Amino acid sequence: MTTENAYDLLLKGGTLLDPASERHEEADVGVTAGAIAAVGVGLSEEGAGRVIDVSGCYVTPGLIDFHVHSYWGVNPFGFDADPLCLSTGVTTAVDAGSAGPVNFLGFKKLVAEVAKTRMLAFVSLAQHGVWTTPGELEDLRFADPDGSAATVNENPDVAVGIKVRLSRRIVGENGREALRLAIVAGEASKSPVMVHVGNTIISMEEILNTLRPGDIVTHCYTPQAPSVVDENGKVLDAALRAKERGVIFDVAHAGGHFDFDLVRSAMQQGLLPDIISSDIHGLLLSRPNPVKDMPTTMSKFLPLGLSLDEIIAASTTNPAKAIGWQDRLGSIESGRAADLAVLEVIEGAVTFQDSVGKELASDQRIAARWTVRAGLVYEGAG
Repeated sequence: MTTENAYDLLLKGGTLLDPASERHEEADVGVTAGAIAAVGVGLSEEGAGRVIDVSGCYVTPGLIDFHVHSYWGVNPFGFDADPLCLSTGVTTAVDAGSAGPVNFLGFKKLVAEVAKTRMLAFVSLAQHGVWTTPGELEDLRFADPDGSAATVNENPDVAVGIKVRLSRRIVGENGREALRLAIVAGEASKSPVMVHVGNTIISMEEILNTLRPGDIVTHCYTPQAPSVVDENGKVLDAALRAKERGVIFDVAHAGGHFDFDLVRSAMQQGLLPDIISSDIHGLLLSRPNPVKDMPTTMSKFLPLGLSLDEIIAASTTNPAKAIGWQDRLGSIESGRAADLAVLEVIEGAVTFQDSVGKELASDQRIAARWTVRAGLVYEGAG
């Protein structure tokens, strides 16, 4: 390589782990002008602006945290996601309905266009986005399927689908109608509907049977009944049928939606997660919490039985596909934006917590060493 063709950044000596291309092998990654310039063994260091020795680490596509609340300063769940994302390997964060059609422009201008992390968003069915008290759809006059669909259609660079929360405290007695209106919005926008489950007035079977292929059950392992398992711990037939026809199951850990025993049992019965996400939000971060960050959430699936390759796929390739962005996100290819995570699997005793007070011992955890977003390097929290 001549000096004039040198890389701005070279990640040297790591293991490439790219589920989209089924590559799990030693390879260097060269970056030029914010894009991936080359992937291969023995790339030249000559003239490189910066060379990082990533020996002992995995170079993966930038992590996609598929469920966060980042509309900070406006929505009560919001927080400034940039510092956390960029220190934990997350290059893309997807806000889960913090903005609705009446305030989405604010999210786009004040968050998405300002943040260093790529910020995408599901648009809430509720005009003003998700809320605390009162719940955003206790009064269905705030439901705006036409406005939500139009917002998705008019903002394809940021808006990726429709979000509806169906818990009793959020919709009161309106769960069935709220779900119907969300599907109407999804049809009108030709986009997926993300449905928050747990403590719903309508049954899980009804929810699952209503969803279309490509729609998303978020908080898929919630212990808040009705859940994906019955009173005897058996996975619902409706859940397995939904997964077979293409409904997507998203972890969205949060402070109340992840139970180790339920997760383990559901996975053993064939209900594996399609997407791993954190549901980090400002109210959660204001107190000690079991979620912490995306790598911690991912790490919990090591002792629960997923392979590292499966965990990375559920945190990169799969979420990219779920929103139809697989041509831009979730893989390591020359010419694409240089959004990368440099991760290390650290050996040593660690104890994880779930959302209901249980603990799980492990001898491994996943840690971020560096985050590369559009070619810029950020130190990982480790």
